[in-house]
Amino acid sequence: MKTNKWVCAFAGFLLLTAILLQVIDSCCFMRSFYVSEYTKNKTAETIGMSDEVLMETTEELLDYLKDKRQDLVVYGEVNSVEREIFDAREKRHMVDVKELYQNAMKVKWAAFVISVALFAAMVLLHKGSLYENLRDGVRYGGLLLGMFTAFILIWAVADFNGFWMQFHYLLFDNDLFLLNPNTEILINMVPETFFFDLVTRIIVVFFAIIALLAAGLFVMGKRQRNAA
Repeated sequence: MKTNKWVCAFAGFLLLTAILLQVIDSCCFMRSFYVSEYTKNKTAETIGMSDEVLMETTEELLDYLKDKRQDLVVYGEVNSVEREIFDAREKRHMVDVKELYQNAMKVKWAAFVISVALFAAMVLLHKGSLYENLRDGVRYGGLLLGMFTAFILIWAVADFNGFWMQFHYLLFDNDLFLLNPNTEILINMVPETFFFDLVTRIIVVFFAIIALLAAGLFVMGKRQRNAA
């Protein structure tokens, strides 16, 4: 592969990585998804909350991740008793989750800016048209990232518990994510089935976007050939 192809592949990989992280961001903060999952899993009933308190707690949790609030000192009625929702272990784990999320968003923007700069540099240096560079970037970068996400999807479907545990051990340097469903509310709000549905949605949406990009580039290429 020529040098410019490698540059396009790297730029495409960064662009698609940024898109994947944006998909993760959008899916993780989609309120309707939480409502659907809570209804399906009968989450409010399991915890002993009303639907209203459950969604209020969810809003506080998502605001915390977005850095719209500085702590997770949240109160609500559980089993007819007014209490603090999250205990010390849950709050310490969410500190790690928040840091992970904030860093991921920084990576998203860095990947996007670098990919745009690389594609622009290739065009300015007359290393192909913007269409040709985008085409090669999506083709080769998409192949690399597509194989990775396909591997994740196959692993998650075959053994989600094993995948989820390894994912946590890779991203966190402690075992605070091992919560007790008998005493801690967070694990009941977002159990394994919740995350299975979330990971599946993220990957399906991501592949749909790749398909749309490929279709758009196909149409652009066909128009260029017809105009030539």
